[in-house]
Amino acid sequence: MTKKVESFKPITMKQEKIKVVIGQLGSPKTPHPQDVRSFLKEFLSDPRVIDLPKLVWFPILYFFVLPFRPKKSAKAYQRIWSGKSFPLIENTENFAKQVACHLDQNIELDHAFLLSSPKIGEIFDEWEKEDFKERAQEVYILPQFPQYAESTIASVVDILGKDLSHRVNIPHFSVIDHYHNMKAFIDLSAKKIQSHVKEHQNDHLVISFHGIPTRRVTHKKDLYFSHCLETFELLRKKLNLTIPIHLCFQSRFGSEIWLGPATDEYAINLVKKSQAKNLAFYCPSFVVDCLETTDEIGYELGEEIKSLGADSQLIPCLNDDVEWAQAYADYINTLVNGSREQLNQLFYEIDISPKVKVMTEEQASKEAPKLSAKSKSTLKLMFLTMFLDLIGFSIIFPMFPALAKYYLKYDSDNFILKSIFSLVSGVQSLGGTTSMSDANTIILFGGILGALYSFLQFCAAPLWGSLSDRVGRKPVLVISVFGLFISYVLWFFSRSFTLLALARVIGGVMSGNLSIASAVVADVTDEKNRSKGMVYIGIAFAFGFIIGPALGGLASLVDLSKNQALFEMGINPFSFAALIAGLLSLLNFFVLITKFQETLPVEKRGLETVKKTHNPLKLFAKLPYQGVNQTNLAYFLFISAFSGMEFTLTFLAVERLGYSSMDNAYMFIFIGLIIGLVQGGFVRRKAFQIGEAKVAALGLFLTLPGLILTGNAHSGFVLYSGLLFLAMGSAMIIPCLTSLVSIYTPSSVQGRVLGVFRGLGSLGRVIGPIGASLFYWRYGGLYTYLVGAAILVVPLLMVKFLPTPQPLSDQ
Repeated sequence: MTKKVESFKPITMKQEKIKVVIGQLGSPKTPHPQDVRSFLKEFLSDPRVIDLPKLVWFPILYFFVLPFRPKKSAKAYQRIWSGKSFPLIENTENFAKQVACHLDQNIELDHAFLLSSPKIGEIFDEWEKEDFKERAQEVYILPQFPQYAESTIASVVDILGKDLSHRVNIPHFSVIDHYHNMKAFIDLSAKKIQSHVKEHQNDHLVISFHGIPTRRVTHKKDLYFSHCLETFELLRKKLNLTIPIHLCFQSRFGSEIWLGPATDEYAINLVKKSQAKNLAFYCPSFVVDCLETTDEIGYELGEEIKSLGADSQLIPCLNDDVEWAQAYADYINTLVNGSREQLNQLFYEIDISPKVKVMTEEQASKEAPKLSAKSKSTLKLMFLTMFLDLIGFSIIFPMFPALAKYYLKYDSDNFILKSIFSLVSGVQSLGGTTSMSDANTIILFGGILGALYSFLQFCAAPLWGSLSDRVGRKPVLVISVFGLFISYVLWFFSRSFTLLALARVIGGVMSGNLSIASAVVADVTDEKNRSKGMVYIGIAFAFGFIIGPALGGLASLVDLSKNQALFEMGINPFSFAALIAGLLSLLNFFVLITKFQETLPVEKRGLETVKKTHNPLKLFAKLPYQGVNQTNLAYFLFISAFSGMEFTLTFLAVERLGYSSMDNAYMFIFIGLIIGLVQGGFVRRKAFQIGEAKVAALGLFLTLPGLILTGNAHSGFVLYSGLLFLAMGSAMIIPCLTSLVSIYTPSSVQGRVLGVFRGLGSLGRVIGPIGASLFYWRYGGLYTYLVGAAILVVPLLMVKFLPTPQPLSDQ
């Protein structure tokens, strides 16, 4: 019942004076949107209230909640505004005055609010001003939340601790963490309910508690749910009514699964089924009426029920009821001056542990199922595999300009090199310019090498995936990773551009193994937690593209070719980066051989005979699985537009803002960090709960302002604002669309279908950069990004109308 936080307490004398502070949450200063915004900002910034990582939650709070929600909430607050104050403030003040009249002489009472004045800090400011001999040396903090919850009681403790952390003199204090089983609270609540039901002849009673996310109970072991069930059982027994009594939870926020059933949905369903004509609601999570009772239940839900032809009433909380004030004062007197035995007499004893366990399991069943230990181990291996692959893939990015200059100087007569620069000249002509600087020529040179790599990925991905469907995932993964190692060995010795080109060709073909990693994720997950698994691949992408270029930049500082013996072996100035990439691939190879366990059982291999084609364009052919083709095309269009933005972003940053290579690196690091945080903090937890299609649609919607802001960027703030939207959007789109394709597809052809999906992504990474660069040089950055935004409207509409995934059979 009591949480004690002990501090130094003098033992030479006993202080008679005791301070008691009753605390409530608080309300905005006024119903004006600006005051509501300030209130919500402070409330929703509390990590106990919203327990997501700040880097994930704060962008959502500042970009999506605070700009829009205050105006809507202000209308609700206006409905309960008395002209001077709000019910919660007035009721708390009146209650405190009444309680003070019944307290023992040695007890002084104050009231405080977490988010309104007077705050706890203001109470202690006054306490410190008192003479040491006159002020109380013992303080009891009594939050007015009957049931314990992390988001309420623990928040009070945090705020109290934060305030006391900068004070020199600290009193001995105790924090009361719950009183949901207090006899006075239960008995007087029951008395109110019985009187109301009798007067209004209600045919149903709904006991509605404030909700919290289910995971807080099932994973964090918050006591709140068990306290609510105990409160409900004590009320039900005390009431002894003949009408049905229902347990519900209200005030959901966000898209997570919350404790249920939801009060509004449940009550409306009762009315629609003609089971209820006259409902009564009581909210025992509160002892004073506030927005959640008076407006949410009394007005908003009441209006919905009325529109359905039924009646409802909100039974007021205990508020400043005279009997309640007297009983609470007796409780305080006993707490401060009474014995433990006397205090225990004020509370009911109840043990419903078996029922709590069963109902907690029922709540947990609504969540996405947990991944097994074996599945988690496999996913971690796939994360490592893709992470190491992508470091090797992206380590070359910072070196493209230097690579071009080096080979133009030392291997200028190379046929392949000449052919590529002839192609660059052709691109230059198509771009509408007659001359280009060496820097831009080199950038296009790097783009062509990158496009070649992506094109080979496009061709190889479905072939690797289809092969893995026939022979299993492990042998194909092992072969492809070893092939990557060979490509880096060739790069290590590639003083000739021909050898470098061969290394890139082999690397591009072998990098098609991403489709196999996606198939492995599909093997070890089901449709309910598929998006969680795909997030591992997405995060590997994000952080691989952060670490890879950074390592490439550092590796470029080491020139092994300065050693004459190594130079004669064919070493070039970029061989150290190739050495790092090769060692990582070799490590990956041995990890897969020793640690990875096959995920595709023999009995599921080759169940479907598929006609193969060596024409990559035929991968656009319709597949016989509902939703797959629509999702594939949406993904292709998104990747084409997004990769075009990625490719031209550095052009825009240099042109508009004069960014250096390091400034450009910071941009991509920022994008990668946001993608990793959003995927790990939001997509992993909520994609299944909200629905993969809805999250993907939200991501596509976010990319639209991202492209528009970036295209209009003439300052770092606007640019990074646009990049924030783009990163958040892409973080949602890629894993969710991957999950959808996998969910739509039978397990026996996961490799092939996901190979097609990834292959289309690779094709998009070929078409997007080339098309965007041509458009950019002809029409400029603004129109390029506006066209990209217009293109994304098409996949947004396609995703909005995706079919609901249905259970699939391999037969």
